[in-house]
Amino acid sequence: MKTLAAVLLCLFAGVAPALDFTPAASTDDIDNPHKGYMLWGTTWAQGGADNHYGANIYHVYVPWRELETADQVFDWTGFEQRHLQPILADDPEATFVLRPVADYPDSVGTGLSFYYTGGQPERDYPLFLEQPPLNIAGFDYASCDGDGPGRTPDWNAPAFSTQAVQLVQALAQRYDSDPRITAIQVGLLGLWGEWHQSGCDAHEPGDAIKVAVRNAYQQSFTSARLQTRYARSPDVVGADFGFHEDYFPSFTANCIYGFPLCDASGDWNLEYGLANVVPAARQNWRVNPLSGESPTTGQQNTWSADTDDVITVLRNYHFSFLGPAGKHEQPGFAAPLARIKRALGYDLSIVRFALGDPIAQGASLPWRLELANRGSAPVYHAAQVKLELLDAGNVVRATTPLAVTLDTAEPGATSVWRGRLQWNGLGAGSYTLRLVVADAVAGRPGIIVQNTPRDAGAGGVRLGSLTLAAGTGDRIFADTFSPF
Repeated sequence: MKTLAAVLLCLFAGVAPALDFTPAASTDDIDNPHKGYMLWGTTWAQGGADNHYGANIYHVYVPWRELETADQVFDWTGFEQRHLQPILADDPEATFVLRPVADYPDSVGTGLSFYYTGGQPERDYPLFLEQPPLNIAGFDYASCDGDGPGRTPDWNAPAFSTQAVQLVQALAQRYDSDPRITAIQVGLLGLWGEWHQSGCDAHEPGDAIKVAVRNAYQQSFTSARLQTRYARSPDVVGADFGFHEDYFPSFTANCIYGFPLCDASGDWNLEYGLANVVPAARQNWRVNPLSGESPTTGQQNTWSADTDDVITVLRNYHFSFLGPAGKHEQPGFAAPLARIKRALGYDLSIVRFALGDPIAQGASLPWRLELANRGSAPVYHAAQVKLELLDAGNVVRATTPLAVTLDTAEPGATSVWRGRLQWNGLGAGSYTLRLVVADAVAGRPGIIVQNTPRDAGAGGVRLGSLTLAAGTGDRIFADTFSPF
């Protein structure tokens, strides 16, 4: 004999949802957080870059010398006033990619040393490292394969390792939960913080210091997204860092696209490293973002002259942003750069939102959200999907958070979430239903989904209208058996 539950299941299994919203997908150019183009922000106070294509990410080097003024004494306020605040004054929605650096070749010529005092402007690490009791040696160089002049510390000194780990821990304490941070590039070691000393190989950082710094980042940062330069050992062994490819697209993929200067014969190439050195890191994009920049004219020209292949590589390796060097520094390429911008990172659109029947006060209503990610990567930063009810005067009368985890929205796929909601204390009548993706931190810009009609101020999509009926007392069947 069938149980009551089985009978009811048969009766209600075919019930269709009362409301089925399918807002139109849009193809307009949207500026969303933590994706798209990145600008050079290190010397912004000395003269900001032109923003031609709606960039909101800014790359800022963090000179160790400027930050740690004495052992374990950090000038966070001064650093932010000199580097972050001038950018935020021009772009309040700015987010940052920070890279600590101890050896930046020709830091004087690039303006990096603008705020240094006390002489030796080519030294990018604090003087106390060379003084008693630490006594870490420093070495001047005129050129490392044409890059210089500069001064490099003895990366492999035991005292240096201790100081480097302490710096990473301090960075994490300050910035790990900062909503303005798009990514932290692990940096610190080698030329430009890229973990190599090419051309000055005698002063190369060894595996021991790389492991110490790698582990310090992995252990100290629990929220901020992390990137490193190369898919190498030991750089990402046991670590889920993303990558910043600074010779994009020449050193990104196998040489099948005709990109200028392409070289896939060693682990300076991302694909080579993922295929032959650290294969487990091929899945790191699921946790941390990838980015790239194009420093040469030939590489930059691929963005506009070979856009299809560039987009293929962006999608295959799951890139979220490009810069600071690239074609986006030049005006006049709106069409191809809009295509690239759209392909970078996430690109979310509502396929369908369904709500159970009847829509009544106090009823437990089943809902279903189908969301497509037509971009190249997931959403890496915390966001809250909310459903809002607006009255005839466009005043929000109810807000319901939906249990939607955007970081699981795979690129190139449609993800589905289900749940239940309840509206209490509202008057019966007609309302507009709006879906909003807000940042997890109040006051920060949320995600605009690629649908219309969209409310400019709130950034939400108007799904349509519904009528809320007076409460009923016979909702047991709808509560027990969802039509979804």
